[in-house]
Amino acid sequence: MESVTEDRKVAQAYVRWADVEADDRSPRYAEWARGVAADPELPALIAELEPVKRQPNLLFASARFEGVPVAPWAEVRDMVVGAWPAIRSCMLARLTQTNEARRMATLLPAIAHLEGPIALVEVGAAAGLCLYPDRWRYRFGPGRYVGDASLPLLEAIASPSTPLPVAPPQVAWRGGIDLQPLDPADPDTKAWLEALVWPDATGGVDGARVDRLRTAVAIARREPASLRRGDLTTDARALVEEAAAHAPTVVVWHSAVLAYVPAFERAAFADLMGELPVTWVANEGAALEIGPPAPWAGPGDFVLRRDAEPLAITDPHGGAVTWLDDIAR
Repeated sequence: MESVTEDRKVAQAYVRWADVEADDRSPRYAEWARGVAADPELPALIAELEPVKRQPNLLFASARFEGVPVAPWAEVRDMVVGAWPAIRSCMLARLTQTNEARRMATLLPAIAHLEGPIALVEVGAAAGLCLYPDRWRYRFGPGRYVGDASLPLLEAIASPSTPLPVAPPQVAWRGGIDLQPLDPADPDTKAWLEALVWPDATGGVDGARVDRLRTAVAIARREPASLRRGDLTTDARALVEEAAAHAPTVVVWHSAVLAYVPAFERAAFADLMGELPVTWVANEGAALEIGPPAPWAGPGDFVLRRDAEPLAITDPHGGAVTWLDDIAR
């Protein structure tokens, strides 16, 4: 049986990513991914990187960060190949840290039952933009508002059974860990996070998402969270202990993080969350095994879990939440 070469593995992964992740959300990125897969040079160049650095998200954001425009693949292919040394350096130096603030709208229902102030911890926090659920207003459909009208708005579609809090949580303390934390006050941080914003369905940059990102960065700059470098399996315990000094209820949450963590470390992290006196909220890809299975979720869905138990299907970028009671099974 003929073995699959590394460059062929890259090509297959990019086609699969286009099929599962990008087709319905960003046709432009799906086109780019298929263009990379069919290219005579790029799969081999990408295969020289370690597997964790081969992600389409990371390649495309790095290309844009180095000046490649969001345009049809035929127009940008030569630019990507020509700028490969700079793009490669960016991929090696950086991580995919999208920090989509709208994901807070899909995390919020998981803590709707909590009362009183909370200390909020985010693992994989990047610039900490998802540590400010109390600094936004939410709209979950017609007439379904949470939060003060003076606050910036996050919108998501919520199914009828989705529990909504009367008000956003009162956050007494906020902190996070990341392998490579980003300073929201650094202009380079904003530029990198903007490069990570996917093109929209029309093929251009999603202006609403960029505006939301800029608002989130401004909020984080005004009220800095306690962010530090660390690994979620080895450093989360100390951060939780610190958080517990500020509020009786500690919430640990994260979204779109565990796909970048090896399976054995995910298992260790899940065990740690089961040991600690926290409410653990995870919003991660359906394929990740961090609790009871969710066979009703599709391959492109995220599953919202509280203390490992599945609660809902969510859109990966925070646009929708469908509560378990409303899922046809």
